[in-house]
Amino acid sequence: MTQRLNQIEAILERTAQRAEANTGAMSDDNPLLYETLCECVYAQLRSTVNSLLQVRNFEAIVTELREIRSEIRGLKTESQHILEHLFGRQENGK
Repeated sequence: MTQRLNQIEAILERTAQRAEANTGAMSDDNPLLYETLCECVYAQLRSTVNSLLQVRNFEAIVTELREIRSEIRGLKTESQHILEHLFGRQENGK
C-alpha cells in the first residue's frame, strides 16, 4: 500500500510540474486565465494530498490496531496459562 501511495505522489508531482510548465507560457498572454488555472490546479492538488494523508493515517491506524490485536492475543494466551497453572487444565471449557 505504501509503495502505491508513493507512486501516486510521484505522478501528482509530475502532473503539477507539467501543469506549471504549460501554464508558464500562458501567464504572459492572459494573466487572469493563468491565475484561475493555477488556483484550480492547486486546489485539486491540495484535495488529493489531503486524501493521501487520510489514507496514510488510515494505514497507520490499521497497523496500530493489528499490533494491539496481537498484544491482546498474547495477553489472552498468558492469562490462559496462568489459569491452567492455578486451577489445572479444564476439560471441555469447564
